[in-house]
Amino acid sequence: MSRIPTVSIVIPVFNGENYLREAITSILLQSYRDFELVISDNASTDATESICRKFCLQDPRIRYIRQSANIGAARNFNILVAEARGRYFKWMAHDDVIAPSYMAVCVDALDRDATAVLASTRIRYIDASGNPHEEYASPFRIGDPNPAVRFSEMMRGGGRCYEIFGLIRRSELLQTGMIGCYYHGDGVLLAHLSLLGRFIELQDLLLYSRRHDKQSMYVFGVAYREAVPDFEAYAAWFDPRNHVGVSCSFSKMLADYCWMVRVSPLSFATRASCARVIAVWLWKRWRFIAGEWKRTLLNAIGADLKSRSRIKEDA
Repeated sequence: MSRIPTVSIVIPVFNGENYLREAITSILLQSYRDFELVISDNASTDATESICRKFCLQDPRIRYIRQSANIGAARNFNILVAEARGRYFKWMAHDDVIAPSYMAVCVDALDRDATAVLASTRIRYIDASGNPHEEYASPFRIGDPNPAVRFSEMMRGGGRCYEIFGLIRRSELLQTGMIGCYYHGDGVLLAHLSLLGRFIELQDLLLYSRRHDKQSMYVFGVAYREAVPDFEAYAAWFDPRNHVGVSCSFSKMLADYCWMVRVSPLSFATRASCARVIAVWLWKRWRFIAGEWKRTLLNAIGADLKSRSRIKEDA
């Protein structure tokens, strides 16, 4: 494929045989045709590979990449940014479906508004069988012209980060640190994008997000208030190198928030406003961060004691 497409749609997937066919089919049925589809298979052990290879034979716009080992969700998402070639970029969940007009309306929205870095539509939840349920609209003021306001909105919590599946200007995405390899890494990326431009939420219900008990947010209890979230296990899902108990997700978030405010093209006043937002965020979560530092220190001391014990035994 020599011609560079306008849009790159990418699917990071692990063991997605249950819904992957529906997701790919919905992409191929788009009224907007100038796109490529790139799939990164995170070392699946089910029929994911055979499904993807069959679709590749049907349409030359599809490229399939298979990881030799599970590299974690965050890295599997991020690796696709480098593989993409389009001016616009969209992550697609393997269990979601988009309406045939989805890409056309999002491309049109970004073409018409140079101040926007991301365009998405409203969402209709569907169940495991595809039956429609309630709607979801962003609770944030993501279209505000003030970067500090957008940043504050993305930092206050209460959303589900569905904007990550919108259509994004790839040039702006490349200025970020991508999805962090820790709990809530997708939300941190959205905070950085909010500093770079407005988000457009179109009122059309064109993205169908599937709710089922094998989704990560349900498995790790971060999808609903009644659950007890397992932040450490969720961090390990984002990146297997995160050892449960010492993932330091909140500390890494803090470091990335500070970094993005420092490197983004902001006025002094806006940067100061964003710093105050981070200070408020830190005040509400300092116990989490203190706990992470404490566990990390105890783990380091324990590892050192074990190492000394082995040296004595060898002696």
